[in-house]
Amino acid sequence: MVRTLHPLASLAGVRPERRRDGVFLPALAQFPPARWPLVALLPVLDINGALLAACRGRARLRAGAPVAGVFASDPFLRVADVAAALAEAGITEVVNFPTIQFFGPETSAALASVGMRAEAEFRMLLRFAEHGMAPIACAVSDDAATIALSLGLRRILLHPGLGEGPARPWPEQASHVLIEGGEPFAWRDAADSQLSRPSRRIRL
Repeated sequence: MVRTLHPLASLAGVRPERRRDGVFLPALAQFPPARWPLVALLPVLDINGALLAACRGRARLRAGAPVAGVFASDPFLRVADVAAALAEAGITEVVNFPTIQFFGPETSAALASVGMRAEAEFRMLLRFAEHGMAPIACAVSDDAATIALSLGLRRILLHPGLGEGPARPWPEQASHVLIEGGEPFAWRDAADSQLSRPSRRIRL
């Protein structure tokens, strides 16, 4: 069975079986779920700082630990410190979410010119793996999935992105990953029961 991940801003009162497939993003707790896709990438939140604060000092999760959502393009991300805090909290999986792959072409080109691209995020996941974390690569396109696979990342979260127009059918994306020897993961938004298909792309 394909594992389907979803965003999770709080662990309070969440059953272990649902918590296990949640991407833990405590920075989003102050916003309604409908706004999460927009605010996650705006420069008003410290995604990694909130994650670190939520993990430090909390009771260790004995079952149903979520996947940690890290903003892997953060130039100030201290992998060793975050990995240690996650391990102390009982969290062993990380995913590059939110991802700069959500931005439109113009913003993406500008970010790429200063080294902020999907490949850099995937390499950051490999650094987390060096510290004992099990990485999941979030890929918004076949090209991104191919890059992740070529770097040795086998578990690929196929996110539909925030693009305009219909995304490529998920079975086709999954087949691409499977053919290359990877394991595809699906995604659904917090407020949806179906695989998410947002209709707009973020432009800054």
